[in-house]
Amino acid sequence: MGLAADIGWMLPQLRREAEGRMTETVTAGHFTDGVDEATGNPTRVPVGETLYDGIARVKYTDNAVRNAEGASQLVTTQDVTVSLPHGSVVLPEGTDVLVTASKADAALVGRAYKVDGSPTLGQSTAYRYPVTELS
Repeated sequence: MGLAADIGWMLPQLRREAEGRMTETVTAGHFTDGVDEATGNPTRVPVGETLYDGIARVKYTDNAVRNAEGASQLVTTQDVTVSLPHGSVVLPEGTDVLVTASKADAALVGRAYKVDGSPTLGQSTAYRYPVTELS
C-alpha cells in the first residue's frame, strides 16, 4: 500500500474523530445587530437564509495578540479558526458565524465571527475557516 491509499483508507476515521472534537453549535449566515426585548442586551439577528446550523469547533490557535493598523486606528488581532464537518456546506467569504451553544466553554456562546477566506479543502479532516471575531 502506498501513502495515498493509506490516507484514503484513514480519512473517514480521522473525519469522525475531528467531528468528535466539535463541541460548539453554530449558525452561519448573515446577521444584523438587534436587542433582546426581555433583557435589553444586544444580540445578533439572522437576516435571510441560514447557510449552516450544526456542530463546529472554535479554536483560538494561539494566545498571541498582535497590533494591526485599521482605518486610522490601531486594532488588535488574534488567530481564530472555526471548523465545520467535512462535506458540509462551503461558506463564502464574509459569512457571519454565531456560536449558539458549547459543551466545552460557555464563554464562547454568543460570540460572533466573520469568515475571512476559503477553508482547507481536499484531503482534510474538517473545513477549517480563518475568521475574525466581531466585537
